[in-house]
Amino acid sequence: MVTVNGLVIRERTAKENDKYLTILTDTLGLIEVSAKGVKKANSKNASVAQMFCYAKYCLSEGKSGYILNCAEPIRIFYQIRLDITAFALASYFCELLLYVCAKEQPNKEALRLILNTLHFLSDGKRDMKMLKAIFELRLMSEIGLVPNLIGCCKCYKYTDHQMQFDLGEGRIYCEDCCGSKDLRNCEVVDGALLHSLRFIALSDMSKIFNFTLNNDHLIQLSNITERYVEIQLDKHFKTLDFYKSLI
Repeated sequence: MVTVNGLVIRERTAKENDKYLTILTDTLGLIEVSAKGVKKANSKNASVAQMFCYAKYCLSEGKSGYILNCAEPIRIFYQIRLDITAFALASYFCELLLYVCAKEQPNKEALRLILNTLHFLSDGKRDMKMLKAIFELRLMSEIGLVPNLIGCCKCYKYTDHQMQFDLGEGRIYCEDCCGSKDLRNCEVVDGALLHSLRFIALSDMSKIFNFTLNNDHLIQLSNITERYVEIQLDKHFKTLDFYKSLI
C-alpha cells in the first residue's frame, strides 16, 4: 500500500464503469492507476478520478500496476472544465507532461509547475498567453533543456538593442555576433522579451508568475516559447492546435 499526492493528467475508459488514470505524483513520478467502478453514480471515488483533480491517493500494487483504493481531494480544478479555452490550454499542458515526464521518476518541480499554472488558469487573473509561455519555457528548463540566456554565447554581451535567440541551439547572439547564421530557427528578442525569458527560465519557481508585459510582447513571447518547445522536442501537439483554434 502506498500513499501519494498527485494530479490526474489523463483519463481513459476501461470497461463500462472503470477508468485508467495517469497521475503525476510527488514521490513516484508519472504512474498509471486502475480505478474500478468510478463511473458509477454512487462511486466514492468518482470526483477524484477525473482530469485536473489533485488529491491524496491511496494505492495498492497489483500484478500489472497500481490500483486505486481511496482518495482524499486536495483541489479539484473544476472551474477549468467550465471554460472550453481554459480546458483546451490545460489539456495541452497535460499532453506536454505526458510526453516529457518519464514513468516512475519523480519530478516534484514539474508537479509544482502544473499546479501553480492551473491555479492561475482557474482564477482567471493571468493572461492565458502568459501562462502558456511560462509553462512551456519553465517545463523545458526543469527537464534539462534550459536555454543559455545569460549573454551572447560568443562575446558574452549581456544585452543589446536586439538579440537573436537560436531556438535549436538554445543560445542567444548579439547583433554583431549573429553574422551569417542561418536565422530560420531564430527569433529576434528585444530587451523586454529577453528579460522575460530570463525571468521565467532562471528565477525561483515562486516568482515566475509575477511579471507584466504588454499584449504585443505577450503574443511574441508565447510564439517564441511555443517554437522552442516544438524545435527542442521535435514534436507537434494536437491539443495545442485545438487551443489555438479557439483564440
